[in-house]
Amino acid sequence: MKIVRTSILSEINTSHNSDVKKKVFIEKGYIPQLMMFGSATFKPGQEVESHKHDTMYEVFYIQNGKIDFIVNGEKIVAVSGDCITIEAGEIHSQHNPYSEDVDWIYFGIATD
Repeated sequence: MKIVRTSILSEINTSHNSDVKKKVFIEKGYIPQLMMFGSATFKPGQEVESHKHDTMYEVFYIQNGKIDFIVNGEKIVAVSGDCITIEAGEIHSQHNPYSEDVDWIYFGIATD
């Protein structure tokens, strides 16, 4: 059993944009195949450039706000309550061109 008091976790930089902050609830290695489980906040104007993960699925649950995902060239506007899954190998980016913060929880699952 493990309990994490997320309200007292420190925010750290995301790997794709150091201006975007995240909290890691469960780190890689604690649960087999789980790469990370945590939350992030995208402030207006923040973005993550196009990238892919060849051996990982990512799942994002939008808690509040609205954000643009580009997945394999297709724009998806994700809003509060949406859950989006990015499959291994899909090229994706995120951008918040809107006037409010976007908060999400997300996790990655390794395929190897």
